[in-house]
Amino acid sequence: CSLCTALAMGSEQSKPSMSDHPSGATMKAVCFSAYGEPGEVLEVKTIPKPTIDQPGEILIQVCACALNPIDKIRLSGGLAMTFPEAYDTSVLGYDVSGIVEEVGSDVTDFSKGDEVFVRLKGMKYGALAEYVVCETPEVARKPKSMSFAEAASIPLVGLTALQALRSGDVKEGAKVFIPGGGGGVGSIAIQIAKKMLKASHVCTTAGPGKGTEICIAAGADQVVNYQEANFAEVLAGEEFDMIFDTMNQSPEMGKLLKKGGKIVSISGNPTIEAITKMIGAEPSLMIRMFMYVSRNRAAEKAAFSAGGSWEFIFMHPSGSDLAEIAAAIDKKDGIRAFIDTEASSLDDFQTATDKLWSGRAKGKCVIKVRN
Repeated sequence: CSLCTALAMGSEQSKPSMSDHPSGATMKAVCFSAYGEPGEVLEVKTIPKPTIDQPGEILIQVCACALNPIDKIRLSGGLAMTFPEAYDTSVLGYDVSGIVEEVGSDVTDFSKGDEVFVRLKGMKYGALAEYVVCETPEVARKPKSMSFAEAASIPLVGLTALQALRSGDVKEGAKVFIPGGGGGVGSIAIQIAKKMLKASHVCTTAGPGKGTEICIAAGADQVVNYQEANFAEVLAGEEFDMIFDTMNQSPEMGKLLKKGGKIVSISGNPTIEAITKMIGAEPSLMIRMFMYVSRNRAAEKAAFSAGGSWEFIFMHPSGSDLAEIAAAIDKKDGIRAFIDTEASSLDDFQTATDKLWSGRAKGKCVIKVRN
């Protein structure tokens, strides 16, 4: 809304600039200093190379990075009220794979030269850059069987899927519905449900062609063609143990839920409880008022009417969860990456942003940073 946009822009005033590197070292990064469309506000700039400020941090030379729908929300100003930018110039992106270049004095679990991947936490450093700094609890060793580009496509979607499915108490033998199986989150959620959590039946939705091909390759047992049929009608009476709402469709899902089952959503308006858990504190009065008014009561009612429950969750960065996913990737017939678009360099970032912003990506949009 226009009010939210105005408040977001107002919250971004008078930000400090990034501190210069002690030796004057710089790096290339994809930056923005205002909110808007990528073609209007994103540009490759030379900015100070980040430094390790805390003993538990590591410096990573980025080999590849990836985009996610949250980057669209961030660039539009949609996160500014809750997560304001740290500097007057910000670097886009959260997903990184690369090589450890330097470690803080307290770091014992990583060494220079380690190949790692990470979903960056906070707004201080962005992924679309030649270097990033992060804390070690967020980091895991890169899967040996994946390229850097493939590994960069995994962190945010993998963590989101694993944490949502676990929040939904998916166990061996469970029957799960994961709509949007051709997307970044959906395609890895199908694989995690089947290969890590041992669900017996996973159903999804997709359009014909590439989307359906990805779902089948990911291991879906049933794919509903959303262009020809309404999933709520096709799946009526199926009684799923867990439904993972990736597309803000929870109000339509109650009749598909088994008594005692759970719908877990990552789409639409979050709850006050989810925001409080994510930021570790009670949000401001303004945010609480907005969340109360916009609460998804239809979703809660739909699940409650079926004798189940509904919850909104935010993904939280976790190196230990990433390590579990990496182990599942490196197994025989393990989890695989689905990449739609691969930009050749940071200078070529628009190849990736154009595809993500188009809404037509099937799989992930990644950017190579270092060959």
